[in-house]
Amino acid sequence: MGTIANGNDSQSDISYEPIIANHKSAPVWLGIIIAFAYSMVIIFGAFGNILTIFIVLKNKSMRTVQNFFIINLALGDFMICTITAPITFFNISFTFWKYGNALCKFVSSIGGFNIFLSTFSITAIALDRYFLVIFPTQQQRQKFFSIILFALIWIISLLLSIPIVIVSSSTMFYEVKVCNLTLYLCNENELAWEKMPFSKLSYTISIIVIHYAFPIVSMVFAYTKIASRMHSRFVHRNNIKLVGEDANNRRKHVAERQRRTNFLLASLVLLFAVAWLPFNIFHMLLSMRVITYSGTLFALCHLMGMMSACLNPVCYAFFNQNFRNELFIILHKLKLRKNSTLNGINRTEYSATVKRSTILGTNNVPHKSVSTVVMPDNSLKISMDNRSISQCTPDTIPMVPILSQISNSGNTNKSEDDKIKVDKSEIEVLLEKN
Repeated sequence: MGTIANGNDSQSDISYEPIIANHKSAPVWLGIIIAFAYSMVIIFGAFGNILTIFIVLKNKSMRTVQNFFIINLALGDFMICTITAPITFFNISFTFWKYGNALCKFVSSIGGFNIFLSTFSITAIALDRYFLVIFPTQQQRQKFFSIILFALIWIISLLLSIPIVIVSSSTMFYEVKVCNLTLYLCNENELAWEKMPFSKLSYTISIIVIHYAFPIVSMVFAYTKIASRMHSRFVHRNNIKLVGEDANNRRKHVAERQRRTNFLLASLVLLFAVAWLPFNIFHMLLSMRVITYSGTLFALCHLMGMMSACLNPVCYAFFNQNFRNELFIILHKLKLRKNSTLNGINRTEYSATVKRSTILGTNNVPHKSVSTVVMPDNSLKISMDNRSISQCTPDTIPMVPILSQISNSGNTNKSEDDKIKVDKSEIEVLLEKN
């Protein structure tokens, strides 16, 4: 607070004492970088995750139990980018809290809940893929397991957030009665921790084990088993007695596809492990009182974790061929609407049919997806052929469970009721291909 040194009102005679002892503000340039980084996380993370949710819900064939794990992950990441990230940046920037105790408890716990929801969804996706690939014939059991897993994600996330609600509070930090000035901090109350049946350190260790170590172990186990199963199938295909240049090209193609798949599976594990490692180390050292709290250091560690929320849509959705097909349709439709407005066209009819890959299709008949645009003024028809999932190349190996539709290509007169739909991961589609 300001005090008058010599009874003089001049600005130069005013001296100030710091509210927080031994506290130094971060350099302006570092504050600008942190603000810019949080802005990018909020913008790109929110856009990518809401786009993922929209595309899966829009396409009926993608509304499978397995793909709802993708929606769950996107929902958690969307809340991280739109709720957790802005609130954290606000607390780092302004330090003091003036919105009451109830809101303090809410924002503190919702941040932890969002992170738990996201990380447990990543774990569920890995385990769900494992059961789909390793036990492809037990579909009813897989569906039951997926529903149980989906419920556990929300229940465990809520339970782990309860201690944060209890210990978080808006506590008075600084008060000057003469000026009627009171400053509050929204943080975890040490006295509240002492009343808990477990210590802050034991809670932190438990969270690191459940929220960080367990997902990594689960992902390594699941994706190692998946890669091993795919490798055995690739070896079997390479052992087929084929001769000539086509056989050599096929073997090279299979080997490249295996390398690409292994790289993508390893990337999923590394992305999660690297993104959340600094954040967990920071909280561990803070709970052990090895370090004191630093807003700048916390912001950098927190931003690393937030980057995961931005990259998850790319890793878990954009590698899906069906997802890319739907995204292409949406973007192309928007482009057509823009062009129709510029050209004075009052009405643009757009119809697009993306034929999904079939598991029981003929090997000699390539499956195509056709998009047709009809403009009424000149009856111009534009057809574009896109690769279907059955023509997947090493660069487009999908990573997300989808709903594949089985149809008999030899009988085109079957009704819609005769079509059979099954839940199948795209990795399993690759394994079933000849």
